[in-house]
Amino acid sequence: MKMTKWILLGLCGFVLMGCTGRYSSPILIERGEGRKEYEREYFAIKESMGIDKRLKDVFKQGYIEEEMTTDMVNLLWGPPDRETNDGLIWEYYTREGKLITRLIWKKPDLARLKGYESELVLKSIEGDRYGGSPAPASKSYSNY
Repeated sequence: MKMTKWILLGLCGFVLMGCTGRYSSPILIERGEGRKEYEREYFAIKESMGIDKRLKDVFKQGYIEEEMTTDMVNLLWGPPDRETNDGLIWEYYTREGKLITRLIWKKPDLARLKGYESELVLKSIEGDRYGGSPAPASKSYSNY
């Protein structure tokens, strides 16, 4: 009987840890795969041909900005909690259901490379543009 209680207590602990994972974090950089600097650096070198150098620098710092691609934002912040308007609006929420950030996407005026004509770019950011992260400390650190 005592062993059953310990097993049940252990299972409850695992469930509780699962509920407080990174996907429920109000800091969006903790949700994405690119939360580590070397992951962002790798993407900026290998996967971002045709993207403006200034945007790559902002991306490597862990922030999003208008004109970034869906792949860049997805790597930084993870998939959205809610998509509407055929994927043109992404919303990120806290665990309590409060909106953190809404991202509005558009088709680019000019494709960055041949074959990327259907790629979406970020048109505007509503809400917390830093996704719960602190704002950059100084102008020398960021392009914001």
